[in-house]
Amino acid sequence: MPKNQPLPKYLARNSHAYQEALDDFGITDLLEKLSHFKDANFEAQWLHLEPEELDSLAAILIQQLTNSLNGKLIGSYLNTIRHGNSDVFFSPISLEFPSSVSLPSGFPDSAQIPRFLYGDKVRLVPVSSEPEWGVVIGRFYSYACHRCHWMWRYILWLDNASFSASWVAVSTAWEEDLQPYVEEV
Repeated sequence: MPKNQPLPKYLARNSHAYQEALDDFGITDLLEKLSHFKDANFEAQWLHLEPEELDSLAAILIQQLTNSLNGKLIGSYLNTIRHGNSDVFFSPISLEFPSSVSLPSGFPDSAQIPRFLYGDKVRLVPVSSEPEWGVVIGRFYSYACHRCHWMWRYILWLDNASFSASWVAVSTAWEEDLQPYVEEV
């Protein structure tokens, strides 16, 4: 929160409540990320950012997010929250391992032949009424905890008209959750 704005009365009286509110709404994480942010265009540590500068940057970014909200984006997030579809949140690909981290014996010869190739258009088997489809851009062999065996998991570049495409570009899906996409004429 910028220094020139007074704290809300209920927060000013109790610094523990203030810190808890910052934590609950992700502001603490945002400030931490900003203070260590580094990419091709910006490196925070070179600039020796002051706490007031970090607060101002966070406030500007939150204001920018507020101004860029749209109904499709909000609806997509709400759908994800309600249906618990964690695969559409943008996060690194995570590999869930069995008790032994060794690949199945005889891999890759013992693995089923992948059903989809790079460049194949696929659609996700409907979990909700919202359509999701895209192009296979990669795959990896991973342990599927829900099936208790190893399976192919695909990396999909979502089509721009796909329901989640307004807020995520890439998703992953198990082979059993995909089918070839056939465009309707």
